[in-house]
Amino acid sequence: MRYVVDLHSHSGYAGGVGDISLPAVARTMARKGIDAFGVGDCLQPAWRENLSTLLVEREEGLFALRDAPPDLAGARFVLQTEVIFTCAVPSGGRKGTHVVLTFPGFDAVDRAIALLRRWEVKLDIGRPFVKCEDAGEVAEKCHAVASLDPTVMIIPAHVLTPQGVYGSDHPVDNLKDVFGGFAREIRAVETGLSADPGLLALLPELDGLTLVSNSDCHSGALNRVGREFTALSVPSASYPDIAGAIARGAVEYTAEFNPAEGRYFLTGHKAGLERHGDAYCYFSPDRTPKDGLCPICGKKLTIGVLERILGLSRAQSPDGVGRAPGSAPARQRAVRLVPLVEVVAAGLGVRNVSSKKAAAVFDLVLDRFRTELLLWEQPPETIAAELTGAIPDSALVAILQVRRGDFSFRPGFDGTYGGLVLGRTIDWYGHAEIVRPGAR
Repeated sequence: MRYVVDLHSHSGYAGGVGDISLPAVARTMARKGIDAFGVGDCLQPAWRENLSTLLVEREEGLFALRDAPPDLAGARFVLQTEVIFTCAVPSGGRKGTHVVLTFPGFDAVDRAIALLRRWEVKLDIGRPFVKCEDAGEVAEKCHAVASLDPTVMIIPAHVLTPQGVYGSDHPVDNLKDVFGGFAREIRAVETGLSADPGLLALLPELDGLTLVSNSDCHSGALNRVGREFTALSVPSASYPDIAGAIARGAVEYTAEFNPAEGRYFLTGHKAGLERHGDAYCYFSPDRTPKDGLCPICGKKLTIGVLERILGLSRAQSPDGVGRAPGSAPARQRAVRLVPLVEVVAAGLGVRNVSSKKAAAVFDLVLDRFRTELLLWEQPPETIAAELTGAIPDSALVAILQVRRGDFSFRPGFDGTYGGLVLGRTIDWYGHAEIVRPGAR
């Protein structure tokens, strides 16, 4: 059976995250078509206690809202957190690498809490820092976490963003540079919003690993929950079957942001930095200034995923040449996903995707298709037949443009999301030009 999971999120105990209500998340899951969702920050003691009050186990390792109303009874939750392993790396300095952990039940969570307390890890924040001397100690501690239960998953998170294992912050070229001997035990990595299986096919080191996609959401909003997800083929709905499917690569497909929409796709500097004012710049890989310095402020540019992955491909290839974009087909099927509420808002000319106007049209669409996932699975002809006259023409045109692939994004860079552009496609894999340097 197909089972759709989104296994990376955060609670209000993580920095930069507002209060997240699991009932509100469950409502969004039902509208988006997500079967199981990671609760985020389950090692934070106050949130862990809250979770045990809110949730009850329904299937093995899968939890539902206690006393849920009928429309939310099908939502399932997985106990999950993100931790940051810090260690010295060959490039110099200390790297903080974000890692997703999932657990089969509260007993395993409590054993993990006790283990991290023995390591004197502070657990009062959502993303605890596990400080290590070097990759050997990271390996030691990952093995200790894995030994808590055979189904605990340890998945390097958003691997190409600056905070990911391959990211530009204190860069490394191989998993072992951070995870030491545990690199051999890693079965899956998370693509992140700025990368997808097509891009990650350029990295020889990932050839044997499962690629999973998750939203890493910081709110329960329609454009956050399920903005990326993984559709698994599982024997039954249970945590062991989810973990087993990921370990053996039983992925039907991942749903991906267009990488250009991700916050770190191109190299650049955002507006608002010192000496920037409203000016900003971003660059395709072979147009980045040779010295790597921002032409506006003179400081080091934030290296984007596209540039970083091309460098990694060369570093991981025996010939030092690397794989060219498009030369290595993705090993897993992936579909490009644009959150429906963003598409509707763009069609209506509404800037705020949380507006009542956009939400009302979103609901009208789901009156016909039940979930967002079911909508995007339909051919354009069916969508047009169902929605003509039911929603404003401008919103329908936008939906059909996205379904047909007639769209692109202004690229994301330096922590700034890209923006949806309807009616035009840009191939950032093949383009190499200065996109917008200097003043806005």
